[in-house]
Amino acid sequence: MKVTMKDIAKEAGVSVATVSHVINGTKNITEPKRSKVLEIIEKYHYVPNSTAKNLRTQSTKTAAMVVSSFTDSFVNGMIYGVEQKAREMGYSLLLVNTNEDEEYEKKSINLLYSKMVDGIILSPTSNDINYLNDFTESMPIVLVNRYNPVVKNAPRVTGDNFRVGYDATSHLIQHGHRNIGVIYAVPNVSTTEGRLAGYRQALEEKGIMYDEEHLELGYATVEGGAKAAETLLKKEKDITALFIQNDLMTIGVISKLKELGLKIPEDIALIGFGDSPSAAITAPPITNMVLPPQQIGAKAFESLSKLINGETHVENIELPASMVVRKSCGCE
Repeated sequence: MKVTMKDIAKEAGVSVATVSHVINGTKNITEPKRSKVLEIIEKYHYVPNSTAKNLRTQSTKTAAMVVSSFTDSFVNGMIYGVEQKAREMGYSLLLVNTNEDEEYEKKSINLLYSKMVDGIILSPTSNDINYLNDFTESMPIVLVNRYNPVVKNAPRVTGDNFRVGYDATSHLIQHGHRNIGVIYAVPNVSTTEGRLAGYRQALEEKGIMYDEEHLELGYATVEGGAKAAETLLKKEKDITALFIQNDLMTIGVISKLKELGLKIPEDIALIGFGDSPSAAITAPPITNMVLPPQQIGAKAFESLSKLINGETHVENIELPASMVVRKSCGCE
């Protein structure tokens, strides 16, 4: 059912005129009444007819990017790619960090929708994003890095995360490792699921049994990586190699291995993800799986621009993975 200004007024316990004044800023309204009206507007994703008409015919030249975090080199590179392309195309960019908080993500999308940005680029906190279907019919939205195909009318720009997991695992197997641990950053997101699917297939192709006990959650932080490494190596003493899915966690793992007196790669071989600038100067230098974050970000904004300009069939894009080989995996 389409919500009207009259419905908003009734639920807020105010007059229709008051709702109009809040929306248009034409009169000072007491803060309690104003807050109540805005809360209901956001609740129902209400867009006044006149404003919706203006949205279709006028551009604010402002877009928003909502990311689940911006702590590691990959996410920072992706943000930079979006910002650079937005600037090239004459757009201002609003940036929101949800810090992996699903409810805050939903509130942010509601707010950005009501504030009438031209479009949104979203890297969601989880696969639970069916709610976006309430917005994608009337707001250009592009999913970046993470996605769920349940969302309609929202093209995605991602990297080949299956290949990330497959190639990292295959490379460690080639070095003779059969017990390979994985420290992953976040559960219930497409990036983690894709990499674990690649990891599992690489094992199965070589006749190595997949064991969920070889997986440990590291929460995408230095501290989380260190704790995950200690937990994993204490409970699974046969592990001889680790694939770590975030560069901050890699720092924590290296620190913990040194604390435990374990040498890299002699005792534990490592492959990380993201390739921060410090990876090449760490002792030993770290082998990393790489996706092109700046290119992913730039392509995401290009896709958003197409939607803003009225294109209805914008293709999904998946960019290839590569490996930067250094000494931590056992290569000379």
